[in-house]
Amino acid sequence: MRLILTIARFELFYHLRQPAFYLFAVLVFGQGIWYSTQLTALYSYSDPTLTAYLILASLGVMLAVVAVLLAGQSLTKDLDYKTTAYLFTLPITSRMHFAGRFLGTYGTVLLIALFYPLGMLFFSSVFTNSPPSGIALADGFVRLIAQNVFIAVSLTFSLTVFLRSIRGAYISLFLVVLYFLLTESSLNLVADSDLWKLLDPFGVGMARDSVADMPFSDDPDGWFVYSDMFFINRLLWLGLSLGLLAYAEQHFSFDSFASKKSEKLLVPGASIQTRPVSLNLPSVQSRFGGWFAWKTTWRLTKLEFLNLVRQPVFPISVGLLVLLAILLATVLNINPDFPELPVTSRMTALRIPVGLFIGLFLLVMTSELIFNERTVGFWPIFDALPQPNSVLLSAKLLAMVGVAALLTFALFLAGIVVQSGSGFSDIDWYRYADDLLIDGFLRYCQLIALGALVAALTNNRLISHVVNLLVFAVLAFLYQVNTNEQALFLYSFLPGSVTYSDLTGFGIHTSLRPLIQCIWWGVAGVFLSSFFLTWNRGVVNNLAERVGHWRNQFRWSYQLAFLFFGMLLGLSIWQTRQHLLTLPTTQTIQYKSQDLAIRSLSGKPITIHVLHHHPYQVQHMLRAATVALHKGEQLFGPYPYADLHIKETPVGTVDVSSKPGQILISEKQGWIADNQKPDKLDYIDYLIGREVFKQWLVHQLKPIEKPGDGFIKQGLAEYLALQGVARQYGPERLQQRLEQRATWYAQSRQRTDKPELPLLESSGNDAVERGRAALALTSIEQVWGDKPLSFTISQFYQKAIQQPTSATATAFADELSRELPDSLDYLKTYLSEQLWFDFKIGRVANLSNGLTVEIITSKWRVTKNGQRQTVPINDYVPLAVLDQDGHRIYSQLVHPNPDERFVSLPTLPNARKVIVDPLGAWPEPNKRDNYKIF
Repeated sequence: MRLILTIARFELFYHLRQPAFYLFAVLVFGQGIWYSTQLTALYSYSDPTLTAYLILASLGVMLAVVAVLLAGQSLTKDLDYKTTAYLFTLPITSRMHFAGRFLGTYGTVLLIALFYPLGMLFFSSVFTNSPPSGIALADGFVRLIAQNVFIAVSLTFSLTVFLRSIRGAYISLFLVVLYFLLTESSLNLVADSDLWKLLDPFGVGMARDSVADMPFSDDPDGWFVYSDMFFINRLLWLGLSLGLLAYAEQHFSFDSFASKKSEKLLVPGASIQTRPVSLNLPSVQSRFGGWFAWKTTWRLTKLEFLNLVRQPVFPISVGLLVLLAILLATVLNINPDFPELPVTSRMTALRIPVGLFIGLFLLVMTSELIFNERTVGFWPIFDALPQPNSVLLSAKLLAMVGVAALLTFALFLAGIVVQSGSGFSDIDWYRYADDLLIDGFLRYCQLIALGALVAALTNNRLISHVVNLLVFAVLAFLYQVNTNEQALFLYSFLPGSVTYSDLTGFGIHTSLRPLIQCIWWGVAGVFLSSFFLTWNRGVVNNLAERVGHWRNQFRWSYQLAFLFFGMLLGLSIWQTRQHLLTLPTTQTIQYKSQDLAIRSLSGKPITIHVLHHHPYQVQHMLRAATVALHKGEQLFGPYPYADLHIKETPVGTVDVSSKPGQILISEKQGWIADNQKPDKLDYIDYLIGREVFKQWLVHQLKPIEKPGDGFIKQGLAEYLALQGVARQYGPERLQQRLEQRATWYAQSRQRTDKPELPLLESSGNDAVERGRAALALTSIEQVWGDKPLSFTISQFYQKAIQQPTSATATAFADELSRELPDSLDYLKTYLSEQLWFDFKIGRVANLSNGLTVEIITSKWRVTKNGQRQTVPINDYVPLAVLDQDGHRIYSQLVHPNPDERFVSLPTLPNARKVIVDPLGAWPEPNKRDNYKIF
């Protein structure tokens, strides 16, 4: 043990002597400030302790990268510096060496990680007046940061041992950076499912969900509590990390780790053919330049390319690329509203998130290939070869271009596999060619040029990796945060890629994209020319000396190259600026149309016109519009317009909007839904129904512009549309839709920077006027019934049409109060106050004479300043009993209160589960305890 601690201490002190340690510490300190800035603004009304836990829930991309880099080079630096012959002969075992290096690296990363909460403290001390609790910082560091650091270091150590090179760390680096780009960027490409939660190695989302469920308003110094799913996730990944670490330790040995695999082994006993002593050797002539230089370049390119693809890191990376693309198209990016068809534009859009993986891979491998001879110690021979830099370096770059082509082809195959596996045959081959070649392969080549220049300027393999990572991360981040404005001048990125539409293509940026592509090729050409000029052979010189050699090497070929690429760059920029002055404001869209003539309940003919580009759901929309029009006429009277126009609009416009007699729906809102799953297409019925009801409640009624008008414009149509979903698709789909509204509303409450107004006073807050309104009105419907509530809405509309001044939320509340029976008069407070509930199923006794269920309840009101006020509960709530298949076999309204917590039910022999509020309509901060399985 003493020797292990000695090795660990040596590893720690080694890092403390390196300048990179303090650079990493500064970067992690800045990460603490950055995360504090973002999450403090996002959760502005949260307690400082809560915000501290929310920040520490994420390891952060910079700290994760630091952990991977330090863990990857901990064992491999002995190979790089050729010290294995000395270290591996010391009086220690391989197990001691492995354990000591791991403990030293883990301690080093933890020491750097301390700067994360220090950055948070600095931000809170300078920019806020409420520093977080020290206990919360310590608790979060130990139970969140330390565990995630252990997982990152363990997985990287294991991969490094298995691959016997730092390439294991590079694979971990790709995965870590990709993980944070997918989970903490605006792309938001992860799925909210139990499977993804279990497979999430760092559990950022679950950790923040666990923090959000903590009662900090009552106990500001509360401790972090694991949710059930997060606890299982921690056990899974910590156990997996320990298992991989133990397996790697068993396979680590001084002999195998330092040895190289021989390509050919001599079989014992094999006969050796003898050759004559005198041979007729061919005459060899030294010929260089011209055609022979091209032949040499081609042969070296094939050699470099084959060496690259034979390395374990390449097939692993290609496999991860294909797997990631397929998962993003099928599992990780599931639309929560409806199943989508794998149209070609969806498949080619994968180049944006997967392009992050490919870009990182190419940047790292470019530096690795350029420094390959120096890494293995072959550089004295390689640099002495009678070939110019243009031949040797061009071969390396062309090999990387071949790798980029293979990765692009793998992405293409992944898209074709997904489409073929789904039975989708409407494949747009031109879209594949344009997107994957122009916006994929060519961009990857430009990144290779960037990686080559950085390698030449830094002249250090590890530093070039860090610089490339930082530059690429900044470019990707700026591109994501500017997707709406489409920043034009971000190297290798083209405008309009994120907002592509099948209706309008790349929009107003379509004519700019070829010019921007020329700009980046001009820049890439300058990068490549500078790379060839700057790279030196033999003994490495500093940057100033290498730049000073430009004068001697700046021959006519370089002069011509700089002149050509400079002219290309200048001309392209000038043309781009000219096009920016004449960009069209609108674009012509070629629509197809389909009409359906129906007869209204009043006998009036109505024609439904559908203007579309995607034909897949046109018939469904016509049926949904017919049903909604008939329901609207039952409630509100004759349809107020002659026709109903439903029009598909391109991406980039408002998702859904309506005008008198017209409904505008974005192409992403149901037009490409999958007909093979008809039981999951309720979103189309809901969307059409909601906008059809607004033809009466908004465009005909014209609610008065005053506080509460949002409830009339949004809430009533939302409720009626969801009730239509329940009638056609069953209560299970309604329960899922209400769960979406509850999550949306809860997230909006956390992220708002303004005090929330009651539902009847809200204007311009969709989360309240649609999310909260749907929950409140459904709660009333569950107790009172849909017929009387719909009748009340109808009565309100008829009176408001006759008296336009009564088209207000207050008038609706008065109408509801008049219609409600005295025993249910409390239901009107669901609209006028911000009420929250907590239902918990306690003990359940399954006796011979019936079921007895204990229901523990509480109710409180949230004031405008965010304080809780306990309210005596005297509310009815539905209780349901389910069988082992999840089917409802019994339900009734119960009236639980603190004095009468036990509810008696009849004998139900097939009962397996009891649940209070089965639809989830009553707002609760925690619904995990409102059911019990027995």
